[in-house]
Amino acid sequence: MVRWDFLAEMMLGFGFPSSFTQLVMTCVTTTTFSVKVSGTGHGYFEGKRGLRQGDPISPLLFVMVMEYLSRILNRMSQLPDFRHHPLCKRQKLTHLVFADDLMIFYKANDSSVKRVMEA
Repeated sequence: MVRWDFLAEMMLGFGFPSSFTQLVMTCVTTTTFSVKVSGTGHGYFEGKRGLRQGDPISPLLFVMVMEYLSRILNRMSQLPDFRHHPLCKRQKLTHLVFADDLMIFYKANDSSVKRVMEA
């Protein structure tokens, strides 16, 4: 689940102009949803976070979020208290991302878990 405040901060951090970021955020944050029970709609409610399925810009934004996370995980892996998973140590592999799947690899000790959670 992608927080909208993070999405805006990330886009600005990647160097997107603030006017473009604001335009994208308007598209992302003006969502309303309806729940159907037995084929009948029951009111509307506003979205609070996340990316809409079927929205053409959602896959691009998700890829940018994964890129950001990849960069942070790579930096975390360079800290002295981070320990790689024993089978991934030689390659210094910390994570794999494919489509909407993410696998994170690290040694299950307190300091490594803390670093991954910080990321």
